[in-house]
Amino acid sequence: MPIEQKIDTPISTIMRFRPAKRDELKYLKIFLFEQGTNQWNYLPEDGIEHQFERLAAGVDSALVAVDNKTPVGLVIYGQPGDVPSLFLPYISDTNVIYISEVTVHSGYSGRGIGTALLNKIIEQAAEMDVSALVIDRHEENLASAGMMRKAGFIALGSFYDSARRTVGSQKTTVLTKRVP
Repeated sequence: MPIEQKIDTPISTIMRFRPAKRDELKYLKIFLFEQGTNQWNYLPEDGIEHQFERLAAGVDSALVAVDNKTPVGLVIYGQPGDVPSLFLPYISDTNVIYISEVTVHSGYSGRGIGTALLNKIIEQAAEMDVSALVIDRHEENLASAGMMRKAGFIALGSFYDSARRTVGSQKTTVLTKRVP
């Protein structure tokens, strides 16, 4: 399902958002590696394998942005309260949903798909009786910073994270969005 070129049709006329299907998880894992790998993202093969095992088991969830039948965006998130301990010092309430991955196909970047995916998770979270969403990014990842800012996330703090960040400041920024 490779996409060869950038499509200039407005997002509202072509995008659908739907839960990931179990029979497409293998493709979505490839999509995540192909489209999400860059100097800012921490995508260890064993960690992603574990993430997709959790998706297959129904522990975590994923939402897919689809253009016609082709996935062009992906967000992966956990169940309420299932937050990595690394981020606990930054949140006062653990009744939150942790968003672990947001990836958009490079041919569709800059069109608001990542922000739209985050907004869909915000809508779902409001129905799940959680207080907030938590997400992280490399401190210097400006594309992710813009996407998260547009979805209403605010930074809680940054910490030195050389185990996951090998370039730039080597810092992770933790952000949150209160659920309305």
